[in-house]
Amino acid sequence: MTSNHAKARPVGQAGWLAPYRVLDLTDHRGALAGQMLAKLGADVILVEPPAGSDARRMAPFASNAQGEPLSLFWSAYGAGKRGITCDLDSAEGQALLRRLVASVDFLIESEDPQVMSQRGLDHAQLREINPALIHVSITAFGSDGPKAGWAATDLTAWASGGPLLPTRDPGKTPLRIAVPQAYLHASADAAGGAMVAHFARLRDGLGQHVDISVQQSAAQSTLSSILSAAVGHADYSIGQDARNAKKPLDLSGSGARTRRSKWLVQDGLVEMHLAMGPASGRFTNNLFAWLKEAGACSAEFAEWDWVALPQRIESGEVDDSLLETAREQVAAFVATRTKRELMDEAHRRKILMAPIMTVQDIAHSPHHAARGFFQPVEHEGLPLQLPGPFAFAMNPVAVQPFVAIRPAPTVGQDNMAVYGELCGLSSNEIAALAAKGVI
Repeated sequence: MTSNHAKARPVGQAGWLAPYRVLDLTDHRGALAGQMLAKLGADVILVEPPAGSDARRMAPFASNAQGEPLSLFWSAYGAGKRGITCDLDSAEGQALLRRLVASVDFLIESEDPQVMSQRGLDHAQLREINPALIHVSITAFGSDGPKAGWAATDLTAWASGGPLLPTRDPGKTPLRIAVPQAYLHASADAAGGAMVAHFARLRDGLGQHVDISVQQSAAQSTLSSILSAAVGHADYSIGQDARNAKKPLDLSGSGARTRRSKWLVQDGLVEMHLAMGPASGRFTNNLFAWLKEAGACSAEFAEWDWVALPQRIESGEVDDSLLETAREQVAAFVATRTKRELMDEAHRRKILMAPIMTVQDIAHSPHHAARGFFQPVEHEGLPLQLPGPFAFAMNPVAVQPFVAIRPAPTVGQDNMAVYGELCGLSSNEIAALAAKGVI
């Protein structure tokens, strides 16, 4: 093993990770991590069970050219990868994986703790084969600790990390996000952690075990609440009772705890908090200055200072009925305007507001089009628009950092190429392994 693990990029090949190879053993829980590395040009080899990854059976579905259901989840997160099959619960399959590990730079897996160890494929065992291997594990609670062996779903991981807490009404049940998110956060952290370990490997030539806890990744989503005390909002979201208040105080004003921050507009919805207090009350002052200018609010509300409003509420000077009247006037004002009209003014006037985009809005976004975010791909006869680069190199570079996206592989599509290239197996040997169900 040399002290420098940098590799020469193949001549003319794009992608910052073009010289590097990744074994992606993840199921649906970690599929994004390998795809991010594939977009950077790494040769990502997805290792599926002989029957295919469970990611192929994840909703939503569309019909392919043959009229068969095609998982759009799979189309998105399997894109850019080569695909092979291998039964990792069989001795022959485990032996095959060890041969593959000898010639790769990264391995990413999302198995429950101890599964890889039981297969004889944990980091300590694989490191003996390839000391430079960066082994990335994505688990619900990490590979060790009191909760390591606990069962978890995306929802329970999201709950245990904290992001569900601010979504509840006072004293009521939290509301989940419609689409699973926790493992996506962890998968992105896994790709980032792999790169951090890679930078260290460039220095000393040694690999590492990158241990990703979904719970810890999800906790990052609570930072707006955790850090709020530093800007004067100690009870912004997590705390239930304002200081010396007789009842809970919702410092969003709109309010976030009652899910009143979604406003109907002419062509859909916008997200906007009538924020109060020292951290963000000034933005609501800007909103009401606009309403006053348009003759859309009463003189009383036009004079309110939303920075100091919490103290007036606590003292009983401003009650819920007044707040509700202020909300009604805001609702009537925004209802006659489009998302685009509101956002143009919000930018100009410094108002905290965001359009709630539909899938159609995103697909036809001029901003995304200008940045080339969506790329056309045909997957099993179905034309798709898939997300492309997730970042850009702003300064001129000799090599383009990202590569054009390729459609997700069919089951075992690259068995012949990969096992022949990396394991030196003949076509007859590969066919025999397939006949035995090993691949």
